[in-house]
Amino acid sequence: MAERAGLLRWIPTEARAALLAGLAACVVFTAGAWWLRGHVHDETLRQTAHLAAVQARTTAATEATTEQSHVFERGFWPKAEIDDSGRLHPAPGIAVTLDGLAGLLPPAPPGAGSDWARTVTLSAERTRGLAKRWHAQLEAALPQGDDPDAVAVRTQARLRVERLLHRDLTAVGARYTLPDRRCTDPADAPGRCRRTVYHLVPPDDANAAVATLEVPLKAGVPAATLIVAATAWITTRRSLKPVEAIRAQVADITDTTDLHRRVPVPVARDRIRTLAETTNTTLNHLEEAAEQQRRFVADASHELRSPLTALHTQLEVALAHPEHLTDAVHDALRATDRLRRVTDDLLYLARPGTSELRDVVDLVEIAHELAHEYDHLGHPVVLGPFPEEAPANGDALQLHRLLRNLLDNAHRHAAARVTLTITPRGQGWDVSVHNDGTPLAPHDLERVFERFTRLDEARARDTGGSGLGLAIARDIAHRHHGTLTAHTGHPRPGTTFTLHLPAAKTSP
Repeated sequence: MAERAGLLRWIPTEARAALLAGLAACVVFTAGAWWLRGHVHDETLRQTAHLAAVQARTTAATEATTEQSHVFERGFWPKAEIDDSGRLHPAPGIAVTLDGLAGLLPPAPPGAGSDWARTVTLSAERTRGLAKRWHAQLEAALPQGDDPDAVAVRTQARLRVERLLHRDLTAVGARYTLPDRRCTDPADAPGRCRRTVYHLVPPDDANAAVATLEVPLKAGVPAATLIVAATAWITTRRSLKPVEAIRAQVADITDTTDLHRRVPVPVARDRIRTLAETTNTTLNHLEEAAEQQRRFVADASHELRSPLTALHTQLEVALAHPEHLTDAVHDALRATDRLRRVTDDLLYLARPGTSELRDVVDLVEIAHELAHEYDHLGHPVVLGPFPEEAPANGDALQLHRLLRNLLDNAHRHAAARVTLTITPRGQGWDVSVHNDGTPLAPHDLERVFERFTRLDEARARDTGGSGLGLAIARDIAHRHHGTLTAHTGHPRPGTTFTLHLPAAKTSP
């Protein structure tokens, strides 16, 4: 099965659909043709048996009232006459006992009336073994000699017995009583000359009806199979045209790197339309990612160029003026430190965040540690309302860096002090860092989180940040399934950055 599945994968989709549809249609149509053939055969045989029953009753009624027997005349179906003793009357004046005949064509019961009827089935398997005995028993009862009448009787009797042998038959019987004047058998008492006439219905009519279907069915099943396969081929090919258009468009976009183009969206609301919409959404993301990458590379090269240029200039000054070597070395160290910070930030932003957050970190402990550290760096950090502990799932080093970046930003823009608070909210914690400096403009509350954003372009780069600190802080918040927002609606003047993190999940 695996090999067959592997082979099917090499067949084009249209051919595979046509092949499978053709096979399924062939199985269904063949089964239907076989059922139709059998149904027509059985129905024709049933109707023929019904007509034979009518004919048998008509024969019985005719034989009981006429002066001359019609049982032995050529009729629509062969007939066999059985008396109450189970003997066969194959010709006028001939009555012969055949072994097993009463079991195959039993005579009517003694009390049967004129409306009595019976239908029995004769199997060729049952009569084949009786053929030799019946022929021997029949020959002993037939008249001998070359007299034409004797020859005619012998021929007629042999024909009637032969019709009972070697084939499957349906026999429909009816009961009648011969008038006394026609009862020539001394074994029958006056008024007791009862006969059972069986009309033998061979399957010829049913076979003929089936034969008329043979050619249409033999030609129709392959033709219908081919039509279904061709329909599946055409339908699949037409259905895949939008997919081919999508593929060609995506290939062209890939070759030209023209990411603003989009694939055509079909009108029909089906899975191909969904595929086209998903492809366009993916192209949107790719275009955004490419644009972000382009801006990031441009901004990164610009940010790295400044400290590298400064470092190069300071080293040239040191070579040209050895008496200023000490100052040049200090300036070079500051440029190198800035270069290191920018490089670290860029490496962090380029790192994928796929690690699971399984450790439990106490935000209160990190806040106290950083507040104590920043008390010696300028503006004091005022601790607001704090719970006893604020556990959250995450990476301690990353959360430490997040709060440090927020405090660095707050120290650069604070006028007098920085306020740090931790409060519970919903199923998590709000960590707020407020500076009392000039508040941000409403249109800058989101822009400050973009990479390499500097709202004060006039300030020196060495005293200002690299423009990556808040972007890194928000990235860490998102990796911890949290949010980081800026707002100016604090009761005191200034700007507040609020970090919301889910509380640590406690095990049951």
